Amino acid sequence: MKFVNKVLAVTVCALAAGTAAAQDSGWRNGYGRGYEGQSSDGPYLGFDVGQFRYHEDGLDTITPTLAMFVIGAPVSPFLAVEGRIGRGLGIADTNSFRLDVNSVFAGYLKGMLPLGPNASLYGLAGVASLDYQRDFGQVDARDSGFSYGAGIAFDLGGRSKLNFEWVRLATGNNLGYDYTVDQAAIGMTWRF
Repeated sequence: MKFVNKVLAVTVCALAAGTAAAQDSGWRNGYGRGYEGQSSDGPYLGFDVGQFRYHEDGLDTITPTLAMFVIGAPVSPFLAVEGRIGRGLGIADTNSFRLDVNSVFAGYLKGMLPLGPNASLYGLAGVASLDYQRDFGQVDARDSGFSYGAGIAFDLGGRSKLNFEWVRLATGNNLGYDYTVDQAAIGMTWRF
């Protein structure tokens, strides 16, 4: 856990430094529309589909499919506030261990670092709440706490973006066995 906290701290510092450098170097105004236009056009809606990745010590990873609705609003050209709600799309079974995701709720601050006129890296930091069922150990699981992640977004034009991301949703202990819950997803957002 200490290693993860160090990685997170370095990532946040790198995003902050990169954002400051981008502002100081004039990147925002260098490409016609500019980076500011990419991230501050207004609120957005989106949809992500990916794998809910449950990994517990001593077990193979169980990966049900997860769908998430996303709503967000920019606070500045390089920062947004985002809310998410989702659920699993069926029960996953790995080596006779089953897992079903009932719901996922999350809220994040999203820091964005432009890579060019049509792409940006982003980092997420916030809280997530999960409700899922296992058929092993403590059957009903509810996790809430700090959540973080990172991704890359590509501007497709027409006020839409394509994104790829990884998010750490939760960590915990199931009857003495440590586990992590991650999400790897692909998504689309549309500004209005």
